[in-house]
Amino acid sequence: MKKVSEISAFPEGADDSCSQERREGVEKLLKLSENDAQLTVDSIECLPGSQQGDNYMSIIKRILVRGKRRKWNGKCKDFFVSLIYKRQITSLQRRKLFRADEAFANEINAYTQLVPVLRKFSRDRLPFPSCIYAGTDTDGDLIVLQDLWRSGYRMEDRRKSLSYRQCRTVVRELANFHAVSLAMKQVQPVLFHTMKEKVTEIVYNDEAAEFYKHSLETSLRGTLDSLHYSNKNGNLDVPIKAIERLSGRLYSIMSSMVRNSHEPWNVLCHGDTWVNNLMFNGSHEHVKLIDLQTMRYTSPVIDIIHLLYTSAGFDLRVNFTDELIRSYQESLIDALRLYVPDQKRFVLPALEAMFSYENIRAEYDSRILYGLGIAMWLLPAVTFHPDHIPDLDTVTMNDFKTKNHEKTIAQMLSPDYHTRMRDTVLEFYENGFLDDL
Repeated sequence: MKKVSEISAFPEGADDSCSQERREGVEKLLKLSENDAQLTVDSIECLPGSQQGDNYMSIIKRILVRGKRRKWNGKCKDFFVSLIYKRQITSLQRRKLFRADEAFANEINAYTQLVPVLRKFSRDRLPFPSCIYAGTDTDGDLIVLQDLWRSGYRMEDRRKSLSYRQCRTVVRELANFHAVSLAMKQVQPVLFHTMKEKVTEIVYNDEAAEFYKHSLETSLRGTLDSLHYSNKNGNLDVPIKAIERLSGRLYSIMSSMVRNSHEPWNVLCHGDTWVNNLMFNGSHEHVKLIDLQTMRYTSPVIDIIHLLYTSAGFDLRVNFTDELIRSYQESLIDALRLYVPDQKRFVLPALEAMFSYENIRAEYDSRILYGLGIAMWLLPAVTFHPDHIPDLDTVTMNDFKTKNHEKTIAQMLSPDYHTRMRDTVLEFYENGFLDDL
């Protein structure tokens, strides 16, 4: 990925009648990124890059660029490229409240400091879109990415649970990604340690604690309201009492699930593997992971739990969790055999024994409460109807403290949210995961 400075590209609200300054900015970026000084931009069209309710933490635009490329013989050839431009949300209040600046900086760091190293080690086998530029231009922070839409990748409807086939594709790709960390620790330990030290935990840290604690407590109260709403025959009385015992503790529990992880298990994780950060090809045999704002260093099962409790249905978890973990384990071992070179093959037996199905399953179960917390937190966003999206620009910290925000959210919740929340809590209760709360 080339570094570009002083490029004036697309702010929010740009359209196909772009100024000469913006056209020159895009042209400069393309010349540097493609190492082609003979390239000229003739026209630019700017379209929405995501649908209403599919993106909360940034502004996404699809930029269609048409121009000409001068060949060695002096003749010009038409070219067309489609790019994804990702920028900060414009509301300073919302950025501060939701720690959007920290999240955006973390993603820029991921694309500039982490992904290039991982991509080189894995011989370009990472499940991320190509990044053309990540940094700052004259309009602020900017990330420019390959437009996966042009390659046939699509985002699924977030309100529909992923299928078994889709979940299997994701866990296999996560296994490949996680295996790069495990292999690098064996093959290039100094380089990996240097790179790993650049990873920033943006959710579970002292600076973020106040906001995210309030946010999770709001989600917890919303869950309890939903359970009371669904408790028609009293079958939720005991689970409700168990969930009530989480009050004041949910953030610390979630933090412990993520931060109290241990070597040699820790890997670089995507950190936010929910449906809106996944793009599948037409056959659902391949997936790209987008949005690296919460990339973190922790147990690999956190990514799997995050996926299954935000984006998979109750029936799939009950019937196929074992199969998905086995598929993850087999793919992890296959990837380790690919990434560990011949001169280091002696480390493979220990890695294969450590990452057996039984050990991964035990690790998964030991961190399962992360799944309950992330379901409480994200299911409202997953299930919101596109016509009933809350206006986050009006939310303040006082709204969390005075419960104004949660009243607004409660009015927008769909029947699907109540069903999925009830099923999730009953799943935890019936499996005994709430017994020791």
